[in-house]
Amino acid sequence: MPSPSNNVAIIAVAGARKTEAVIEGALGDPSRRVLITTYTNENLNQIARRIQAKVGVIPAHISIRSWFSFLLSEGIRPYQHAVFGEVGLVRGLDFQGKRNQFAKKETRGYFLDRHGDVYKDAMADLACHANERSSGSVVARLEAVFDQIYIDEMQDLVGYDLDFLQLLLESRIDVTAVGDPRQFTLATNQGSRNKKYRGAGLVDWLDERTVLCRREDRSTSARCSEGICEFASALFPNLPPLDAEEQITTGHDGVHTIEPHEVHAYVETYRPVVLRDSKTTDTLGQPAMNIGVAKGSTFDRVLIFPTKPMKKYLADGDSTKLRAPERLYVAVTRARYSAAFVV
Repeated sequence: MPSPSNNVAIIAVAGARKTEAVIEGALGDPSRRVLITTYTNENLNQIARRIQAKVGVIPAHISIRSWFSFLLSEGIRPYQHAVFGEVGLVRGLDFQGKRNQFAKKETRGYFLDRHGDVYKDAMADLACHANERSSGSVVARLEAVFDQIYIDEMQDLVGYDLDFLQLLLESRIDVTAVGDPRQFTLATNQGSRNKKYRGAGLVDWLDERTVLCRREDRSTSARCSEGICEFASALFPNLPPLDAEEQITTGHDGVHTIEPHEVHAYVETYRPVVLRDSKTTDTLGQPAMNIGVAKGSTFDRVLIFPTKPMKKYLADGDSTKLRAPERLYVAVTRARYSAAFVV
């Protein structure tokens, strides 16, 4: 079993340079074979661009793959025979489909659709199953391929993905995982396994595994102004508050509200990036970005068209009734200087 000093989980607030820590660590020692993985393609592409901006190319010692691509190519395909008794069966990923609810786990239909694609909710489950049925060969192969694995946006990992993460923590590979439970807006699957560890519960999952992984908390945001940090902290009163790295004064700072008839003039004056909950949100003709897509981005100012629950929170400040505080947190912490709500 590895020393906990070899594995680290960095739980860091928005703007605490989580992804930068991954990139700097990966570039730090060219003699180590490194994998960087994260759930979304948007974040994966951002990591690749930032590495290329630093050194011009993706160095030969670094592999960058999405989490599902990693599970499929390194954990499932090489050992599909151990599970299904044949090779060439597993084709790819079925991101949208759902298996028959009556399918039994030992059957092919539990993991694969009729085309041989792995159901999204079964991907990590199948990787864990392949490791078990092959007497640990999945992990042994990974130990032979990688010295270090970096996982960005680890809060996206749920269900059996946490089980596979535990296999990595128990291996001889050094694992560094970074994330922010407050930004739990996406999930690798919708299964019920490890349900209590979703979102803020991830901290509990880590605290139960201190023998495998030490936890490092970073509460200082290098991105957000003091007013934005205070607003974001109030959304999660049970987690450590955000601290602003420096006092930022531009003349229009912190969190504000405006009325719909003021939107055009506000956009003309401050040039914010407009954020919305979904494409069905009425943004009064303003070009906008969905909050989920904006995760990982930094803007000087944002203008947010809030949902009804968000508007209620703005009115009464009761975070216990806010159904999706993570989306509100992501929206407001995209901004360096100011965030305004249309109410």
